[in-house]
Order: sequence, then C-alpha cells, then structure tokens
Amino acid sequence: MMKTNVPDLNQFYKTTLAEQLAAEKKYMKLFNQLTRLIHTDEIRLAISPAETDIESHISRLSRAMKAAKHKVAAPLSGIDSELLKTLKASAGKGSSLLKDVEMIGTLKLIYSAKVSRYDSLYRMATVLLHEEYAGLLEQCSKDNQNTYAYLNQIAQNVLYPELSKPEASKP
Repeated sequence: MMKTNVPDLNQFYKTTLAEQLAAEKKYMKLFNQLTRLIHTDEIRLAISPAETDIESHISRLSRAMKAAKHKVAAPLSGIDSELLKTLKASAGKGSSLLKDVEMIGTLKLIYSAKVSRYDSLYRMATVLLHEEYAGLLEQCSKDNQNTYAYLNQIAQNVLYPELSKPEASKP
C-alpha cells in the first residue's frame, strides 16, 4: 500500500502564525514610513499602528506561537511580499490625492488578505483546541475588517468627492 502525505494541520497552523507575524512587522514598518507620503489625513490615521491595533496583533501572534511551542521565524508569504512591493511602488515620491487613491486600493487588498488569514488562523485554532488564542485571532480578523471598512468610507466620503471637484484636476 502506498503511503500518502497527510497534511499536518498543527504544523500548517504554526507556519501560518509565523508568516503572519513576519508580515505584520513588515506592514507596521512600512505604514510608519508611509505617513509622510500620504496626502490625506484620514488615510494616515487609518493605517497608524494605534488605530489598526497592529501592535496588539503582533503581541497576540507572538503569544499564540509561544503557546503552540513554535519558535521558528518564517519568511513573508509570496502574497505579502507582492502586496508590500505594490504598496511601496504606489507610494513613490511626493503626495497627491491620486496617489492616495492608488494606495488605498492596495491597502484594501492588504486588509482583505489579513482578514482572510486571521479568519483561517481562528478556525484552525478552534479545531486544534487553542480556545484562548482562537478568540484573540478572531478579534484580529474583526479589527482588520474594521480598518477595511474605514478605508472604504475614506474613499467614498473624502477622496472621490475631493477628486471630483473641478479644481482638483488643476496642476
């Protein structure tokens, strides 16, 4: 009988925790750098570590990794690497409303990915009976959903109306 490779959910959970921890640290660093390049105060506030609870997410991920007895750091996932590269490219030099529109699109992709990953981590933690950390990971997902919704509100109520004004198109 041929032996098949059975995926190990516990190991996948640990690896995903480590990848998310690496990603959160990179996002926090980049978001701090972007604050001087963002034209719109609302976006600057939306991605600030205090508003996004990113520092809490890093702490929760670290605690969950410790509880899962996982100490190995992981590289960024391919998705996070591409999202970071795309956000850096859209930031460029200088600031303008149009650059903010481009950046907000990438930021929404980042937050969509984070919501999805935290939701998966929450569900894995639940199945693996890591109840305490399941709740913390679920809260991270909700925090990121809130940031995504806030970015949508900024686009709808601040960026797009400002860009639709005739004087916004003047150099």
